[in-house]
Amino acid sequence: MRSVLALLVMLTFGRMMIGPALAFDDLVLPKVAFSAVAVHETGALRTREKIFYTPPGKLRIEHGPGFAITILDFTTQSQVVLMANRTYLVMPMDDELYRRFVARTVAMSGAHRMGVERVDGMRATKYAFGDDGALNAAGFYWLADDGIMLKRVYDDGVYGRNVHHRAWLTDLSIKPQPDSLFGIPPGYKRVK
Repeated sequence: MRSVLALLVMLTFGRMMIGPALAFDDLVLPKVAFSAVAVHETGALRTREKIFYTPPGKLRIEHGPGFAITILDFTTQSQVVLMANRTYLVMPMDDELYRRFVARTVAMSGAHRMGVERVDGMRATKYAFGDDGALNAAGFYWLADDGIMLKRVYDDGVYGRNVHHRAWLTDLSIKPQPDSLFGIPPGYKRVK
């Protein structure tokens, strides 16, 4: 009976005891504050999300009018989801969501440098990576000198079949972002 109880405690609280799946220093976080429109294509589906970033590690993702806003905090490994009904959730950071916007270190991802190219007029280093993360994504990403991931092209193994993805930034503006973008707005209530 004690072993069953111990197993239940480990399954329930195991994530808290072992910590997050990645560390703050496993990521290549941008060194500058910026805003951009992040475009993501998967087959015929195209999404556009407005993103805002501020050092040392907060990223706001606006999914569109009437949808949720996600704020990732890389320093605490948490995310806040602001919902359209003026409520919010606080939960551990989604290990797959951040990869669309932030690169992992070469040592962590096994990526290797392919050369230097220009992406929308910015100098960027192209990297190849293979079978990264739970989705077994493999492909290329382009990283600017200031740490902004400008573009990502990859295939992943969702549901046992390969799906081709393209992601890139448009309307990039490198400038300080207001702190209010990365906090919980007044009047929002926490969902428990």
